[in-house]
Amino acid sequence: MDFALEVNDSLMRFFAECPRLVQDVDKSPSAVQEVNKFKEGPEMRKVQQKIADRLGIDPFSISVADKAEAAFYFCAYEFAIKAVNSPWCQLFDEDDAKVMEYASDLREFWKRGHGHDINSKASCGLFQHVFSQLDQAADASTPLAATVQVGHADTLLPLLTLLGFFKDREPLTSANYAQHSRRSFRTSHMMPYAANLLFVLYDCGIGDPKLQLLLNEKPVTFPGLTQQRASMPRYQDVKDHYNSLLQDCDFTAECQLKAPTDA
Repeated sequence: MDFALEVNDSLMRFFAECPRLVQDVDKSPSAVQEVNKFKEGPEMRKVQQKIADRLGIDPFSISVADKAEAAFYFCAYEFAIKAVNSPWCQLFDEDDAKVMEYASDLREFWKRGHGHDINSKASCGLFQHVFSQLDQAADASTPLAATVQVGHADTLLPLLTLLGFFKDREPLTSANYAQHSRRSFRTSHMMPYAANLLFVLYDCGIGDPKLQLLLNEKPVTFPGLTQQRASMPRYQDVKDHYNSLLQDCDFTAECQLKAPTDA
């Protein structure tokens, strides 16, 4: 069976097609200042000192901060891909790993998550496309069996953010690491390898379809619709809940560069 394939970077790589996101976040050091502050903060300094002690080196003789991050990713990749507890992992204990994980989450929070409004608003074109496909699937005259979209973590995380997922009461900052030990925004849970988001529309034969959302093959409840029955609300209720985004979120307008203001 043949399937129609289409490369649509404006839809699936919106993060590279949005001028405001590129300028105000990707190319702006101030957009990730909390990340840089955390790297210079007491938690990271403690990790760096412990690594230097384990290696028997002067913590100031090399850029331990950058080397620590590289070593942590080497450890994580080898464990995830090969199930190997590599020598890189011996440089960290559990407390160190939690600090390194927070540093990674902090970066994603400010670059693609709730840290800046444009991070999620850049995905509104994809958001609206998903619902247009669901509308077509719900139309008995032109039923659509399935649509598959393939992207990156940078595609999925802003969409999840726009939907309202993984928003903690307080934003992640360089100063509240201890407060966020039980944070919802944890990329290792949200965005594992082969992360996926599945919208399943059910027609129960009464002309009132229901929508189930699965993240990484596990059912989740739409934020703000927790009072709906189980995790499968009426499709119309979901559309009503996100009506302002469906009607008013315009990719071109959101991504337009703002004119500089006079000092």
